[in-house]
Amino acid sequence: MRGFVASLALIAVGIGLAAAAGGRVWLTAVGVAVAGSGAVVGVAAAFWIIGRSEDRERERDGKAP
Repeated sequence: MRGFVASLALIAVGIGLAAAAGGRVWLTAVGVAVAGSGAVVGVAAAFWIIGRSEDRERERDGKAP
C-alpha cells in the first residue's frame, strides 16, 4: 500500500512541476520524469503485491521450494 501512496505522491509532484513550468522546458522535463518515475513505482508495487500473494498461496498449499 505504501508503494501506491508513494507513486501517487510522485505523480502529483511531477504534474505540479510540469504545470508550474511556465514555458521552461527543463522544468517541464523534470516534472515529466518525476511523474514517470511515480508510474514505474506504482507498477512495481502492483507486481510486488501480486508476487507476495502468490508466495503466500504456495506456502499455504505446501508447495514452497
